[in-house]
Amino acid sequence: MSPKSLYLGMRDGDLEGKPYAHHWNPSMAPLQTQVREALLHGPAAEELALPLDEAHRLLEAGRLPMENGYTERTSGEIFVAVETKMPSVTGTMFEWWMGWHTGEPQRYKLWHPKAHLDNGTRERRSDDPTLSDRDKYLTTHFVTEYVGRKRQRITINFSPAEDCFPPTTRLDAHGTTALVCGEVSLRRPRIQIGQLIHQIRESPESDTVMRSRFWLGPPAWRGFSRNHWFNRLVARSGAISRQHGGDLGRDMLVHCGMEMNHLASFLPSLYADYHLSDCP
Repeated sequence: MSPKSLYLGMRDGDLEGKPYAHHWNPSMAPLQTQVREALLHGPAAEELALPLDEAHRLLEAGRLPMENGYTERTSGEIFVAVETKMPSVTGTMFEWWMGWHTGEPQRYKLWHPKAHLDNGTRERRSDDPTLSDRDKYLTTHFVTEYVGRKRQRITINFSPAEDCFPPTTRLDAHGTTALVCGEVSLRRPRIQIGQLIHQIRESPESDTVMRSRFWLGPPAWRGFSRNHWFNRLVARSGAISRQHGGDLGRDMLVHCGMEMNHLASFLPSLYADYHLSDCP
């Protein structure tokens, strides 16, 4: 779809005949308390950031020093952590969602009615019954959305969790039932701008929790190593902050906090609609 033809929300006819139409709800609940508190706190000390090469600590029991917040490290990397309570959601539901929602812009808009415009893949395999839910989303997604006031056109290349963690890591440790890992790049120019991980952690004693982590910047031109002179120059230029045009850490915290909270409000019932044979 042409960027000029994209628009927020739904127009007459957009949901006609769609079996999921009744899940469209443009009224979004307020941010959860822990996210609001992180916003009030403002930027955190960079020592609280989880380095990307220590992402395996997400599989440890308990909580990390920063579960909600954002900071900018000396390297220029912006780290964002968001925790969302998601009652009745399971890892299986989230992996199904990640494959299903790319089928049409209307599906993607269910997730964040005030920011999402479009998402899709070249393979268009979201409704292929021969593929597993994981195989449907493990590809490159072409995303158009607002983060803060900035419209972003990005690609997210999703990879198996096994490729993102050390070989000895127990990916199902301490209630983890889903790990979604992606590399984020600008559509144009082809600059890699970050990494993300979404983790579903279930517990019989409490609500399911989504833990989202973003490592944004410093930007790197795809095909060059991080240590290439050109990438070092791009990193020093502050290009990621200027391209976004705002407070990227804060805006990403709000965006993720809103979309995951909204997803939790309808995903269990949406999943049930498509899995009637699984019901007792």
